[in-house]
Amino acid sequence: MLRIPPCAAFWFAIAIAGVLAPAAAAQEPGAAAVPPPAAEEAVWEFSGTVLYSDPPGSDGHLIPIIYADRGPLHLELRHNYEDLDTTSIFAGWTFAGGETVEYAVTPLLGAVAGDTDGVAPGVEFDVGWRRLAWYTEAEYLFDSHDRDDDFFYSWSTLTYEFSDRLSAGIVTERTKLVDTDYEYQRGLALSFSLAGLGFSLYAYNFTSDDFYAVFAVDLIP
Repeated sequence: MLRIPPCAAFWFAIAIAGVLAPAAAAQEPGAAAVPPPAAEEAVWEFSGTVLYSDPPGSDGHLIPIIYADRGPLHLELRHNYEDLDTTSIFAGWTFAGGETVEYAVTPLLGAVAGDTDGVAPGVEFDVGWRRLAWYTEAEYLFDSHDRDDDFFYSWSTLTYEFSDRLSAGIVTERTKLVDTDYEYQRGLALSFSLAGLGFSLYAYNFTSDDFYAVFAVDLIP
């Protein structure tokens, strides 16, 4: 049975309050009389992902992720990501550029609490060239209770965009929630977008007994 603990809602409320409070505080009396140029005004953009995974060595579970961006500032709220019944909050700063080859790199620092507690520095890296896209995210979790429980996590995709709506490629993942004969899980990725929603399927180890799949639904801003 899938369970999303009440603490997820609590952390969600805290994150949204933290995101909105600075923006509200900045609106001092009289500030609206001389508004900044529209081109320079940074606004909050929100998006989200819900994944369902039922990997070997772990119960089937949902992984909700909420993203908030304001200019280069990037925030993430995750649940069941580093471990089951565990919530994490990440903050980072995005550096982007390029013309022929576009890139964005976001160093992150996260706090993790739940069945696993600790601190997790990480990075997200995105590169695009014509119809090719490479995305990777990685983190190292320092467990606050036992150094033997420290671990490295990574997830990476290399995809080709067949159209504005359809892309496919390969995916690799390393996580403590999957117990197979492979240190890195390897598979195929397929993504389709429609009306502000993205749908993705990741099929790992499909030629072995350790096969499993991950489904994702993305809210595209």
